[in-house]
Amino acid sequence: MNDLKKIIRSIRIALKGLCHAYVSEKSFRMEINYGFPLYIIAGWYLAPLSIWEFLIFTFSYLLILIVELVNTAFEKMLDRLHPEKHELIEKSKDIASAAVFVALVFAVIVVAALVYVRFSYGTDAMIERVFV
Repeated sequence: MNDLKKIIRSIRIALKGLCHAYVSEKSFRMEINYGFPLYIIAGWYLAPLSIWEFLIFTFSYLLILIVELVNTAFEKMLDRLHPEKHELIEKSKDIASAAVFVALVFAVIVVAALVYVRFSYGTDAMIERVFV
């Protein structure tokens, strides 16, 4: 029972962190409020997806959120430890932001590749490929 309590506590802390990020970080809110609906629309447009296409499609969106959360935690930690301006701190923050950008580029490449496959093979060939 003690392990179950630890798991429940960990889930609560994680959800609390998500709420903090959503409330305090405009970037994270935008990625949820605009990115999630866009991904739903893109997924509907690209449907049906094979299981592997669905997984890579979903992972590409979640990767953006994961990297944004790590970036946010990193920036908040640096702001707390070193509140005054410093060139190395700014460079560190820029590099962390670049990681978010790279995740976004990866997501765009994934969606573009899936769109390309749909237009290249046509709907009938795509349905046959997915279900056969």
